[in-house]
Amino acid sequence: LKNIFIAYRRKQRGENVSFSTEENETCMINQPPGSADLSILSFHGAFHGRTLGALSTTHSKAIHKIDIPAFDFPVAKFPVYQYPLEENIRENKEQDKESLADVEDLIVKYAKKGRPVAGIIVEPIQSEGGDNEASPEFFQELQRIAKRHGAALLIDEVQTGGGPTGKLWCYEHFNLDGPPDVVTFSKKMQLGGYFHTPDMQPKQAYRV
Repeated sequence: LKNIFIAYRRKQRGENVSFSTEENETCMINQPPGSADLSILSFHGAFHGRTLGALSTTHSKAIHKIDIPAFDFPVAKFPVYQYPLEENIRENKEQDKESLADVEDLIVKYAKKGRPVAGIIVEPIQSEGGDNEASPEFFQELQRIAKRHGAALLIDEVQTGGGPTGKLWCYEHFNLDGPPDVVTFSKKMQLGGYFHTPDMQPKQAYRV
């Protein structure tokens, strides 16, 4: 998430523009503009971890979140499919449509309230949230919405990465227009980490 916020602010500030004195001073007291008023959009049912920042994007079980301060981040509807898939094509396409409309509405809403969405975080398959899947078409359009609004797309492959879906990375099934901006992995990979596109690389050392 830090890479996403840093890259978003760099685009806002302009390439090769130094931090202002005000930014340097206000970040030390947790105030904008140094501590940027940005958000990450996540989905109902998602699980992205229990650390303080990630917990604001986790929505699977209340026990993870009770008593812990949270950021004001938007939470969108995730598609809930009916099965068998071949007998519910129309209904499931409508689920995709409703979820994507919710995503775009929230991005617009948070921009208007002064807390723009810098990135979208999503699991290829919601695991702890209940084995919820979405179509390749859903993820393709989600990526396009993110790009249209200048937000990064982070695909959380902690549960799905490493080959259990038949490909090394589950997102490879989706035929995206391009690679996700950030991909996270852990568990079966024997270590936690992430990789990203060149745009997500901070220009200064010592930032992540």
